Amino acid sequence: MKKKVFALTVLLCVAAISKAHGFGIGAQLNFSAGSIFAPGAALLISPSDRTHLAINWYLGSGSANIIGLTLDAVPLTLPIIRGGAATFNFNLGVGLFLNAFLGEDFGINSGLRIPVGFNLLLGRDAFEIFIHVAPSFGVNLLPSLGLSSPFYPIALGARIWFR
Repeated sequence: MKKKVFALTVLLCVAAISKAHGFGIGAQLNFSAGSIFAPGAALLISPSDRTHLAINWYLGSGSANIIGLTLDAVPLTLPIIRGGAATFNFNLGVGLFLNAFLGEDFGINSGLRIPVGFNLLLGRDAFEIFIHVAPSFGVNLLPSLGLSSPFYPIALGARIWFR
């Protein structure tokens, strides 16, 4: 009974959010412009078209296993091409990241990221395809405190919007 009440509460919250701002859910493939981490994937949850949360995982061998969390605010969206039920946009935002490195080389780092990219909205903004790079700068929290090397994650993904 408690699980049903919880599920219904979550569903009502999602419906309320989607009525007010839109709600998106999707997936992305992650790559790196450097050699910091192996390719991976992410689950995307977007409580509005200006805020995006991603739960990332990079499953490599040995010390390359990483689980990460990113939260981005994207206040700047500039339409480049509009045509019919499609819009191609440039996006610029700011965000935060938190990564946990699992395996032999355990560690945690956190910091600031600057997502820059493009998206294509289709079907009256119901479906989105996007690509962005997010230069990221942070600090190592564990095993020792210090600056982390900058890295440049690249994401290619899709999202379905409920508006």
